[in-house]
This record gives sequence, structure tokens and C-alpha cells, in this order.
Amino acid sequence: MPRPSSASASPRRPGRPRQDDPRAAEVKQQLLDAATELAIEQGFDACGLREIAARAGVSTGMIAYYFGDRSGLYEAMFQRGFERVTAQVQNLLAEGEGSGGDRLDELLRIQVAALTADPWLPQLIIREVLAAPHPQVHDGFADRFGAGPLTLMIRWLEEEQERGVLRADLDPQLMVMTLVSLSTFPLLMLPILGERIGVQLDAAFPDRLIEHNRKLLAHGIRARSEKSG
Repeated sequence: MPRPSSASASPRRPGRPRQDDPRAAEVKQQLLDAATELAIEQGFDACGLREIAARAGVSTGMIAYYFGDRSGLYEAMFQRGFERVTAQVQNLLAEGEGSGGDRLDELLRIQVAALTADPWLPQLIIREVLAAPHPQVHDGFADRFGAGPLTLMIRWLEEEQERGVLRADLDPQLMVMTLVSLSTFPLLMLPILGERIGVQLDAAFPDRLIEHNRKLLAHGIRARSEKSG
């Protein structure tokens, strides 16, 4: 009788999927989702690795295997969020290039679409970045956001000023911070005040916020046309 091969004699036991296993991406997402939920609920420093793993439905060994340690998981949380936001901004910017039309509405849509796709990100930034005592946390956030979506938006605003669509006397760097605030602050307030004032993060909210900001900005940063005098 032939001896069984090593592969048949020692089948791979179920457990952690290899990094190249298709299941690995699913496990990583489960851990990132769980860590993000808990960070919003109680702050990342208060989250235990066992608690994160339990929320994700996996063992704590998976955190070490995929992220190295606690700081690696924390880094991956922000990286995923910024990658999503940057990708959305790049896609929406590309859609508007060469259109020749008024793209202010597109810029507002970029802001709201990016934030409502990851509504936890503003809360996490407030809790873990602005309130963080460590300079490296602030620097990491500035590098990601400043070199990513914010830079793309500033470039777009400058293009619109050159085209005469937006007022040339406005500072594009300050303008982009204003636009970010108009889209971000409502998402920060919704969990606190939304129910009291009758606003909720439902399917209609993004369009509602976009239209509100569009009307608010219509005569504030748009260049004056001959029709408007």
C-alpha cells in the first residue's frame, strides 16, 4: 500500500487564513469594522483586544497575525477610511473634468458622499485625533488628509477660480476648510441632536444636506454673473 503524501497525511487545520487566502480580506474587514464601532462607542484606548476580537467573531491571535499589534490595527482603521474618501474624491473629480459646466454642486456632492459612506470617520477623528495627546497622531492625520482629499479639493477650487466660476478674491485653502466643515459638522451633530430636531441619517439625508449647502453657498462663493448683477 503506498504511503500517503504529506499533503494528505497532514491537511491544513482550520484556523487563521493565510495572508493570500481570499478569506483573509473578510477577516481583516471584520476586525476593522469591530474596532471602529468600539472606538466610536468608547474610544480606542478603552477597547480591549479581546473585546475587539469578540465583536468581530474571531480570536485575538488574528489581530497580531494581520496587523502586528494594537497600533497596527489603529493605523489600518484610519488608512481604510482615508483610502475610501480619497478614492471617492478622485472618482468624482474625474467625472467633472472637461465637463465645462458649473462644478460647485459636484464639490458639495463629493463632501457629502465621502462622509456619508463612512459616517463614523468624523466622530473617530474628533475622539482619536483632535483629542489625542500624541503629536505623531496629529502628524499622521495631517499627512493623510492634507496629501489626499484636501489637496485634490484645493486644486479643484483653484481651477474653478481660473475658469471664473468661483470668486477669485476668496482664499482656496480657507474655502476648502469651510466646505469640509459644512459637510462634516452635521454628521457630528446628528447622533446628539438629530432626534430632537427631526433629522436622521437616512437615504434622503445626503441629498438634503447637499441641496442645503448648495443654496447656502450660491451667493457666497460663486462668481457674479451678468444675470445676477
